[in-house]
Amino acid sequence: MKLSFLTILILFVTNTFAQNDPAWDNTQIENWPEECSRIMIPSTLDGKNQPAIFYAAKQKNRPLIVSLHTWSANYEQQDVLVDESIKKDYNYIHPDFRGPNKTFEALGSEFVIQDIEDAIAYAIEHGNADPNNIHVVGTSGGGHATLLTYMNTNYPVKTFSAWVPISDINKWYYESEGRGNNYSLNIARATVKGADFSNEDYFLDEEEAIKRSPIHMPTPIEKRKNSKLYIYAGIHDGYTGSVPITQSLDFYNKVVADFDALEKKAIIPQEDIIEMLASRNFIATDKDSIADRLIHYQKAYKDLVKLTIFEGTHECLTSVALDQVEVDKVLAIGDSNGAKEHGWVDQLKKANFEDFIYNTSISGNTIGFNNNGQEKLNTLLNVDRYMNEADQNLHGLDKVVIMLGTNDCKAVFEPRKNEIPDNMASLIKQIKSHPVYLKYHPEIFVISPPPCGDDHIMKEKYHGSSERVKALLPKFKKVAESNDCTYIDIFTTLAPQWASLAKDGIHPEEDGQIMMSKIIEKQIN
Repeated sequence: MKLSFLTILILFVTNTFAQNDPAWDNTQIENWPEECSRIMIPSTLDGKNQPAIFYAAKQKNRPLIVSLHTWSANYEQQDVLVDESIKKDYNYIHPDFRGPNKTFEALGSEFVIQDIEDAIAYAIEHGNADPNNIHVVGTSGGGHATLLTYMNTNYPVKTFSAWVPISDINKWYYESEGRGNNYSLNIARATVKGADFSNEDYFLDEEEAIKRSPIHMPTPIEKRKNSKLYIYAGIHDGYTGSVPITQSLDFYNKVVADFDALEKKAIIPQEDIIEMLASRNFIATDKDSIADRLIHYQKAYKDLVKLTIFEGTHECLTSVALDQVEVDKVLAIGDSNGAKEHGWVDQLKKANFEDFIYNTSISGNTIGFNNNGQEKLNTLLNVDRYMNEADQNLHGLDKVVIMLGTNDCKAVFEPRKNEIPDNMASLIKQIKSHPVYLKYHPEIFVISPPPCGDDHIMKEKYHGSSERVKALLPKFKKVAESNDCTYIDIFTTLAPQWASLAKDGIHPEEDGQIMMSKIIEKQIN
């Protein structure tokens, strides 16, 4: 059967727009803002000068945005993040890292890894960058480079945002072959050193492709315990774009498994992956949104890794690409309800994934008593250390959230119950006199202790705690307000249903912890 010229033209145009990514692999050279400069950075690996676009913030200790170009582009490629970075006075660098991914020195090579390290080093030395406030962002090939940086950088990067990334170069070669695009030829040229392939006659060096694939690299667990990895993909990518969403889903699962081989709840099940691939949708009763797009699927592991599959294709949602830069740094001080897995602090972390929360909660903790004769359970004796640790880990402090009092109301401390409000006042004053507070002036939130159960369901050491806790509420409220702190009452909301939430009278199950965290979240946000 002969095809008409019009039919052939339609098929050509359809295939072109289905397989190319004009929005996110645009190689057009931009007229960069006059605030930016073109610089050269000597490679510390081979000495070759590597170009970059650079903007130094006007103020000191500002965030650094490391924006990584896409697959077929170089450092001069249009980048929608530069204007926003200048507007917010963020340091910004857009490195070349050996240009388009079609040569042996490019595409995830040792030169690429070092070039990105060198670019970060340059920006810290020549800009006004806070070395503890670095953010790496990339889309498509830049997403691949972002994952590569996550696996390799020695810098304490706060956030890595990989949009529609490639994680497995070996698999993507065959996926690109099946889609009939040029990316497989690029990969062949990049993995076979010295090869002069034609458009029809080429092959892959699988060993080299695997070596350049983030998914086959060991996750640097210790180096990433204070970092967050965001992975985003449009659910139609691979259909109307060139990178199947499995490149994102599989990498997320790999990193989560590296953090905890026994983790089950945060892992994406194969049936969910199959549903998304088959229907380009996901059955869910309640869907959130990102920017103006529906979120079809979302998974997170603790406050370390988060995956978002949104209604879209091969793209970056630029309106939210830098949302993770200015977030809250929170110190949480609590007892066993804050220390336990899935406790109220863990729930706050889940609900406020973007925030950095340093948790010092410890089981048995009090405000000002040596519980069980242990000084480590007396917050007044340890709060200076808590403040120092929070600053060392968070490099700043915006909020201090305190939920204590349950253990102070134990039967053994009944003769000293009148000391409890004064101890809370002393704790607040000690926090406010600490150098970390004087430097950052964080907000302080005093949370009422939750209810306690009836004596017959509680251990003997908690007998009488219910009335003692209830008596603390107006006193804690007065202490908080007289010291310019915010008081949060969780007791009143939880009391009517406490018996069903906390079977032992003290420690609610996960549903109760979620309820506590929601009350707290509403107030602190």
